[in-house]
Amino acid sequence: MKRLIKEFEHLKGLFSDLPPFLKRRITMEDLEWLDKELGHHIYGTPFTNDFDDFCDYVLGDLLHEFVVNRKDDEIDTTYDYDYGLIYDDNSLDSVTSIYWELIPYLKKRYEIKLRQGWERKKSK
Repeated sequence: MKRLIKEFEHLKGLFSDLPPFLKRRITMEDLEWLDKELGHHIYGTPFTNDFDDFCDYVLGDLLHEFVVNRKDDEIDTTYDYDYGLIYDDNSLDSVTSIYWELIPYLKKRYEIKLRQGWERKKSK
């Protein structure tokens, strides 16, 4: 248990800032996943002249992928004869809106990394 706490020590600050409804749904492993995936999204997001827009694109894509990859068990599915099991759009929207509440916390946590990525793209 101590090893697990030490492993996620760098995430404790973010976790403690989250509102209770997110604390119940987010694990330290989820936060670690977000940390690891952020760089891919910064790299893959095109430059915008406005830093806040850039952050919104990066974090929006990151959270969408997070919901689909990490929280898909919370999304209801329906059967489509052409495609098989597909996500129910209303359920996907509902689950996504819950995790969308992470954006201000992630923006604060990743501000330096986001700004560095934006500046690199700006200078090209």
